[in-house]
Amino acid sequence: MPKVSIVLPNYNYARYLDERIQSLLNQTYKDFELIILDDASTDNSLEVIEKYTADPRVKTKFYTENSGLPYKRWNDGADLAQGEYLLIAGADDTCHPTLLEKLVEKLDNHASVGLAFAQSWEINSEGKKLGLLKEYIAYVSKERWERDFVDTGKNECQYLLFTNTIPNASAVLMRRKVFAEAGKFDVQLRLAADWMLWVKMLMISDIAFVAEPLNYFRTHNNTVRSKTEKDGISIEEIFQVQKYILNNPNITLSKEAIKKVCNSMKDVWFNAILDSSIKISLGRNIRIYKILASLDPTVGVKLILKFLFSLMKVNQIKQKLRKVYQ
Repeated sequence: MPKVSIVLPNYNYARYLDERIQSLLNQTYKDFELIILDDASTDNSLEVIEKYTADPRVKTKFYTENSGLPYKRWNDGADLAQGEYLLIAGADDTCHPTLLEKLVEKLDNHASVGLAFAQSWEINSEGKKLGLLKEYIAYVSKERWERDFVDTGKNECQYLLFTNTIPNASAVLMRRKVFAEAGKFDVQLRLAADWMLWVKMLMISDIAFVAEPLNYFRTHNNTVRSKTEKDGISIEEIFQVQKYILNNPNITLSKEAIKKVCNSMKDVWFNAILDSSIKISLGRNIRIYKILASLDPTVGVKLILKFLFSLMKVNQIKQKLRKVYQ
């Protein structure tokens, strides 16, 4: 049995597949299987994949119908895995040759660790480095991620309350047993299933971090997130994760942290409502309101007051403009 199972789900990423597959097959750590799943691609992805099927480490599964659910194929691939450790590799991402070696070392040396991840470079569609991923910096001290560490999972959840501190699954090596015990990826979530899974895994295991940037996370206009960021899905799903953490009795949170994140959630929703470029359906707005109301029963009154205050500010600006142009 291989020590590591790499799952590579693909849908119409033929442009990046050669680079991606080679980055995995050329790892310095050799004890792995590579499971490539194609979700009924309509480009020439199958031609690219076929070039690698002679490699005994490569296994393939080709679906004739697209799942329509990004995380479903991630789970399907995990179900085929035989390794003790599991890596979900984005088809449009790439990695350094030592990624597996250094993450395997963390899991081998720390039995309590359920997942280990490395720092990531953000790259564009052409592979140019845009900088290190820093989605967590807004709420968390930058110094925490400047060096390797091993920490309790519950402590990491205090940071995950504010943002997804593990922003790219391609950088994460999981202990497959812990992954299964946590319930795998929630396919009802389109954008935040990875964030939710990290939380659930860290409720029952610890975390390790490699500060060296060994993963390359590609951003472009064809990602699921870029296609759905204007309809409020991300807001609703992020709030679901945050509510899950806030309601978990096993995580000790300060009153200041709880207040801070609740106020932030209300601000995010309110600003989205006022943003004409974001179109949130009535049903989604009602679900978001219910999440917030379950955390703060006075949220309705507060939002009304905030809305009235915003109208007052707009009117004040209009009056000043009239005086300027009179």
